[in-house]
Amino acid sequence: MKLQIALLPFFISLSFINLSMNINATSHCLGGEQFLLLNMKHNLIFNPARSQKLVHWNQSGDCCQWNGVACKKGRVIGLDLSEEFISGGLDNSSLFNLQYLQNFNLAHNSIHSSIPAKFCLLKNLRYLNLSDAGFQGQIPIEIAYLTKLSTLDLSISYTSQHSLKLQKPSIGMLLPNLTELEELYLDGVMVSAIGKEWCHAISSLHKLRVLSMSSCNLSGPIDSSLSKLQSLLVVQLSLNNMSSPVPKSLANISSLTILHLGNCGLTEAFPKGIFQMQNLKVLDVSDNQDLCGSLPNFSKDGNLQILNVSKTNFSGQLPGTISNLKPLSTLDLSNCQFNGTLPISLSRLTELVHLDLSFNNFSGPLPSFTKSENLKYLSLSQNDFTGKITSTHWKGLLNLISINLGDNSLTGKVPSMLFSLPFLQELILPHNDLDGVLDEFPNASFSTLKFVDLSNNKFQGPIPLSFFHLRSLVYLYLSSNQLNGTIRVNMFQHMPNLQTLGLSNNNLSVDTNLHDGHAHSSFPSLTNLYLGNCKLRKIPVFLRNQPQLIALDLSNNQIQGMIPNWIWRFANMAHLNLSNNFFIDMEGPFDNLSCNSMMVDLHSNQLHGSILTFIKGAVHMDFSNNNFSFIPADIRKCLGVTYFLSLSNNSFHGKIPQFFCNCSVLRMLDLSHNSFNSSIPKCLTSRSSALRILDLSGNKLTGSMSNTISSSCDLRFLNLNGNFLGGIIPKSLVNCKKLELLNLGNNMLSGRFPCFLWSVSTLRVLILRSNQLYGSLQCQHSSGIWKMLHIVDLASNNFTGALPQALLPSWIALMGGEGESQEKYGILSVDIYDFHHSVRFEDATASMNKVLAMKLAKMLAALPSLAINTMFSYFVNAYQFQIGGAYLDSATVVNKGLQMNLVKIPAFSLHWISHQIILKSFQADSFEGNERLSGPPLGKICGDDSSRITPSLAYDETNSTIDWNFLSAELGFTFGLGLIILPLILWKRWRLWYIEKVENLLCWIFPQLYFVYQRHGEQKYRYLRWNHG
Repeated sequence: MKLQIALLPFFISLSFINLSMNINATSHCLGGEQFLLLNMKHNLIFNPARSQKLVHWNQSGDCCQWNGVACKKGRVIGLDLSEEFISGGLDNSSLFNLQYLQNFNLAHNSIHSSIPAKFCLLKNLRYLNLSDAGFQGQIPIEIAYLTKLSTLDLSISYTSQHSLKLQKPSIGMLLPNLTELEELYLDGVMVSAIGKEWCHAISSLHKLRVLSMSSCNLSGPIDSSLSKLQSLLVVQLSLNNMSSPVPKSLANISSLTILHLGNCGLTEAFPKGIFQMQNLKVLDVSDNQDLCGSLPNFSKDGNLQILNVSKTNFSGQLPGTISNLKPLSTLDLSNCQFNGTLPISLSRLTELVHLDLSFNNFSGPLPSFTKSENLKYLSLSQNDFTGKITSTHWKGLLNLISINLGDNSLTGKVPSMLFSLPFLQELILPHNDLDGVLDEFPNASFSTLKFVDLSNNKFQGPIPLSFFHLRSLVYLYLSSNQLNGTIRVNMFQHMPNLQTLGLSNNNLSVDTNLHDGHAHSSFPSLTNLYLGNCKLRKIPVFLRNQPQLIALDLSNNQIQGMIPNWIWRFANMAHLNLSNNFFIDMEGPFDNLSCNSMMVDLHSNQLHGSILTFIKGAVHMDFSNNNFSFIPADIRKCLGVTYFLSLSNNSFHGKIPQFFCNCSVLRMLDLSHNSFNSSIPKCLTSRSSALRILDLSGNKLTGSMSNTISSSCDLRFLNLNGNFLGGIIPKSLVNCKKLELLNLGNNMLSGRFPCFLWSVSTLRVLILRSNQLYGSLQCQHSSGIWKMLHIVDLASNNFTGALPQALLPSWIALMGGEGESQEKYGILSVDIYDFHHSVRFEDATASMNKVLAMKLAKMLAALPSLAINTMFSYFVNAYQFQIGGAYLDSATVVNKGLQMNLVKIPAFSLHWISHQIILKSFQADSFEGNERLSGPPLGKICGDDSSRITPSLAYDETNSTIDWNFLSAELGFTFGLGLIILPLILWKRWRLWYIEKVENLLCWIFPQLYFVYQRHGEQKYRYLRWNHG
């Protein structure tokens, strides 16, 4: 905890701390003093084999010359017994008879007892350091009698924090007498005090210069009384739970040089005045997710050297005045909400050593840091930087140790000089659009590179031979590119430190035969090996000699035959992926076989029979898309810590086993597309409060849905589509307050529309298609709004009456503008593991994009009336929209074109964006098959409303008000429709001719349509109206 403060010792002058340097004595050590020291040594319990001080004390020398002893006029005034491996004997020692002792350091020992109350006898003590000495229990009130103390250090390291307590006496009882205190270190001590109590106690210490109380279980609010301490240089309050804002009054402590408030639960806006404090050199407010604010315009006299606001909710742009902070060496703005382009002035920070802007929304080209010659650490990952990486970016940056530009939109080639920077150890460039051939680079065998990640780009050509000479390399990840050629694994023999190798998903052919007879002994000891889609066709034999493997990916390699028995016997294997192959069985015997992998993926093979029961302790198991047919009862012993279990698309039949209900931590259960029958076990939803995804679709389940869903339901996705379920939709579904997807389509459910679901505000997908639901869609007593709803399908039921006029417009997410839905409501995902590992349905979204584009292309090439409809709304029947491996049958994706940046709604005048057009945004497919249901957007009309006007396309003969730039050019090229679309987009005369002919055709097809002419200014417009008479 004090390490950060120790990094800046020149801020604080503490001349008396280093007690290992003896004070020159004016006379020899007095006999009585030496006797007391030897007696203390005799009583102390310590390890003489590791001691550097006590072990050398003896009668033959002058005690004032002993290591750890300081004297003045023959009296012992200082003792440094730190790191002497003392474990006891302090209570009965003669230490407390050294009446002239002023400085005592017992730090970093292992004394497992309470602090002796006898310390009060050392009334001349000015410096007392008991940090990490191993003391436990309550701090004695007798410490308060040491009224001459200027430094008190009782801090504890993270590993043993809170073993010391300051509760009885409280901090308010201990501190008031210590009026001479200049430095107070209580880090890790359990203080447990509210804001006013600890702030008022500390504010009485008017000479205090250093306050360090991180991880003390302090609560807020931080009281303004702290601003009375006008001598304060250092404030360290990190790792507490203030749950309150930072008071503006802290900016009044003009002497402050170091302020650490990281991970304190701070809230609201951070005072900008603190940034402007002239003497402030270190400011750290990181890890406060509820703390917001922005960076101010920095004055020219700023002295900040370290600025860290990472993992907060700070936003806005990086001000150009950042260059005024000329001494700035560390700038960490990572994991915030900053945006905009980086100012050119950033390149003027000549003292910069550490720059981390990762996980923000910065955009634009990469800046140049050529003037920051001291720069060692650079991370700009997880932003939206564009442009090329040029060699000029790195000119003169010879001290760089780490470069991380991953997860941006960078393009072009990577300059080979990056690999030749003399001290570079990490080069991280994944998830960009970088392309081209990777060039060879010189002096590879002398390179300091240890970590290289170029994955998920578009690199082409062979892997440079220079890579195989990087002797220091530990991590090489080249997966998901377009690299080609043949790689022989014995090429890696000259890389003795290599531990992680990733070559998956390229166009590579990997030859796994080690041709040299001595190759096995010289081959590096790999811990992570990723060879997915590398055309292996067989399991590499050399893997048997890699017992230290932790992760192994051999997926998608067309490997046939049996899974070898030895692959389950790696003691440290945590992740095994053999999916997408042609395995038919597993080699025995299985006696005494126990696999401890955390993640096992065998999906999409041809395995049959019983699922595996020797996998113990797996968190993630995917056996989907095989021919398994039997679930043994003892599988329950293997599911004690399982979060994710997928058995979908196999040949299971019979009842769903009840023991799934006893898997208390199971969060994702997918049994879809099997032949399970009978009813759904009630306990699946009544007992479990852990399940987040339950997919039982595509089975033969009967009976009704249980109405005993747990009040602590945590379901996000519930998919029961394609069964034979009857009865009504249970009202206890309202207990699932986080439900995002509900798919009950293609069953035999009856009853009325489930109005009670209005209270589930998180709902995004609602599929009730092809059931026997009936009645009106009116929900008279429901006041909720499905503001997150994106997909709705109520088709093929027995709903009657008119569609409620207020129903569809209340589905706010369906009406979002281009890109708005994804930005505001996020991607449909479920966090299974609670460590930033979400089950994201990217494949499903990609599939939906493809289907949508095909549907749009078909519309534009078909009847003009359909083309006109597409200008109002776009939809797709997402037969390929897969959720967790199961299909949403005929799910109507309303307005998805807007949300996917594929199309733009034409720019009609604002007064056209009316209630009626909103209703027209919903295609009839969502409601078709309900013969007695009527009203917009269905073609059937109930009643007469002659005042209703349906707007058409407005134009005049010379100037159309319609913006026809509603499709990107690539859509036309992709589907071969350029001949139809491009003339309409590029030539105004063709557009006007097309609109005129389309509207004339519509009037000819539908007699109810007629033209109305209106003049606006000097231009005349023609509108289509529908005659309801």
